[in-house]
Amino acid sequence: MKIVYSSANRNDAYRVAYVVAHSWKETYAGLVPDEYLDYRINDIDNRVESTGEFIENYSGKYMVVKVDDLVVGMCAFRVDDNRDSGHLDAMYLLNEYHGYGIGKELFKSAIDWFVDKGLNTMTLECMCGNDTINFYKKYGGEITSTIDYPIKGAGVVKADIVRFENIDKIFA
Repeated sequence: MKIVYSSANRNDAYRVAYVVAHSWKETYAGLVPDEYLDYRINDIDNRVESTGEFIENYSGKYMVVKVDDLVVGMCAFRVDDNRDSGHLDAMYLLNEYHGYGIGKELFKSAIDWFVDKGLNTMTLECMCGNDTINFYKKYGGEITSTIDYPIKGAGVVKADIVRFENIDKIFA
């Protein structure tokens, strides 16, 4: 299995849309309506253009991971609006690629990028009920609050705000 991590580009848009839609179905079943999850999968072709534009115009770093030249995961991260912390906007990996250390490497890429920018904290939102919270806790993430998080077309869900301190020490 050949694994390659790289910056995303417009040519990755279809597979990124595929990964995100299928990851939502795998991860958020029971947390958001099934109709909405099915809609995301059925609407992939209509999301390619907007996904490509989003990748091109993203204000941080947008990465993909390819296994044998096929995009199987993505990670988008940026400096937060206050310019004092990193923010992980999204990280998705198809379930069949869990357990190979791929998610850890994507996560590490985000942290390394933040540290290179002189940042030492990071935040993210994790939907309540999502088992991925255990991944984040393993690396020192602490839930600092819970918010109402609107999802266009699916209503409002609860999401935990997860904060990481001293990110330069996570993989040291």
